[in-house]
Amino acid sequence: MKYPLLAATLLSICVGQQAGAQTTKQQALGQEIMREGLALYESERASWVATDLLLASKPDMSTLGGYFSYADGDSLRTVFVRRNATPGPLTVAYSFSFPRVAIEPAKARQQGLRKASAREQKLYALREAVEEELESGRVARAAYQFPENTRPNIILSDQGLTPRAYVLVGPQEGGVLPIGNDFLMQFTAVGKLQKVERLHNSYLGMRLPEGSQTVRAGMHSHLPAHPYITPTDICSLLLYKDSFPAPQHIVMGREYVSVLDIEKQQLTFLTHKEFDKIYRSGK
Repeated sequence: MKYPLLAATLLSICVGQQAGAQTTKQQALGQEIMREGLALYESERASWVATDLLLASKPDMSTLGGYFSYADGDSLRTVFVRRNATPGPLTVAYSFSFPRVAIEPAKARQQGLRKASAREQKLYALREAVEEELESGRVARAAYQFPENTRPNIILSDQGLTPRAYVLVGPQEGGVLPIGNDFLMQFTAVGKLQKVERLHNSYLGMRLPEGSQTVRAGMHSHLPAHPYITPTDICSLLLYKDSFPAPQHIVMGREYVSVLDIEKQQLTFLTHKEFDKIYRSGK
């Protein structure tokens, strides 16, 4: 990827004026990418807020064996499972649920010790499979590497025909927007990991430029294998919008330009000709 950064002189793209230029197929693809990106964002946002609430209660973390979040109707649920000293039923030690429209601490509902549901047992098995793959690199046939001051974050999804998991980079320092070094792991219907796909070729920790310069948009480019913005891009851009408060983000593909209006959560695809025309008119 290349990572040019566009500053205050960049155009303000009028997304609504370009919507008619998209084909029906592109509109459907854009809606699907946006839907998946928002689902990833909601799941990871729930994990963030639930973890903060849990740590505030100062639990014995040595008794916990991991966590995951999942959509449950109009809610997001984050569960922290108990570490079992001996083989036995999976137990949820702590559980937090949030309305999807307000994943905030004040809206959280907490539940104590309980037996894990059948769905939660399957999701936990998926998480364990992802962790094993990150350690072994068996399916990818390559070792996984994550940049210094980062760690992998696992987002699970059992919606759709087959389960899948995304692995994103989580920076361990403030003021960074993480882009890239992410993976899509696809499972069979019975939960066996069968395919690992690298979504970006490298990693960029984007930071605001020094000084008082206002950034109107961030930008990075994609290789031909991924011509459009990815759901993981959308997830990270929404999660870290306070670290990198640019109202738009642009992804340059070989044939198309993806423009995400972060504030409105709207996605538009443009040809390079259309993008260049708007850029020239905005200068």
